[in-house]
Amino acid sequence: MPSWIAAVVVLSVFLPSGCASHAGVAVDSGFAKPEETAITVAAIPSNDLAGLYIAQDDGLFASRGLHVTIEKIASSQAVIVAQLKGQVDISAGSYVAYISAQAAGARFRILAEASTLKPGTRMLVTTGASRIISIAGLVGQKIGVNGTNSIGTLLISALLEEHGVSPKKVDFITDSKGFPAMPGQLQTGNWGSAFLAEPYATIAEEDYGDRELVDLDQGATENFPIDGYVATQAWAEKYPKTAAAFVSAIQQGQTIAETQPLVVQAAMAKSDDLPSQVTAVMALPGFPTGAVAVQNIQRVADVMLEFGVLSGEYRAEVAKGTLIRSMLG
Repeated sequence: MPSWIAAVVVLSVFLPSGCASHAGVAVDSGFAKPEETAITVAAIPSNDLAGLYIAQDDGLFASRGLHVTIEKIASSQAVIVAQLKGQVDISAGSYVAYISAQAAGARFRILAEASTLKPGTRMLVTTGASRIISIAGLVGQKIGVNGTNSIGTLLISALLEEHGVSPKKVDFITDSKGFPAMPGQLQTGNWGSAFLAEPYATIAEEDYGDRELVDLDQGATENFPIDGYVATQAWAEKYPKTAAAFVSAIQQGQTIAETQPLVVQAAMAKSDDLPSQVTAVMALPGFPTGAVAVQNIQRVADVMLEFGVLSGEYRAEVAKGTLIRSMLG
């Protein structure tokens, strides 16, 4: 197991007979055989990737001839180097880290959209005893995030700017263990607040009595595109049938996630070993389907540039849309 991986979840699914057999699972012969049948997907543990877990649990990958290993990571940044080295086939996480890497010269391909921001799905949380009761109260405070220059720092920076507070007046602290460890870390008193995704915001409230300071689904980042499924361009060009099979399964998983919240609850309970009192009340994001929409990803680049997560030297590329189009093939 690579040292940068926090945990590995390998889910084997066996479908009813009736299709051609492949490696012990039923394969729908209507799909083109993938060039690479065993792939690794690195994923941030959050509700945003429910489409991935549903596709695994419901045998949607297996039906297309794919055996998928899901490796949990703390943030997209934690896996980019390994992905460029070919140690990971596909990553499921925030667009922010990949747009930054693309601007710096890496070459990635966004295969499918995973999630969009909805109320309650990304928030700043404080302890129940905290004296911080407003956005202004964050000035001079440490804010725990799961990645430096990540979707968390972007959403928070946008929020602060819109409320007249410079992001330079807070101190972003990255927790290398990511969302699962952050509710507990908040209790030590080293941070004034923590940036949490669901289901970890609900866990913080249920297990520790923490409270929501502010919901980040507002202003410039309302309904904001959050996560996607990304491969290197080299991988996508080498294994086009594998990429197509993966995207086909994900699209079906996304449709189920968008229309059947109880299935999302069951998938997240299984993937993260969550109790029913958490899954029953956790907020859910939007689950986009269909081809990747350039205007959605362009919106991420625009906000990254506006709030300094992306350097001004890339202003022309962002304005012309060439940076994002280079990621969409």
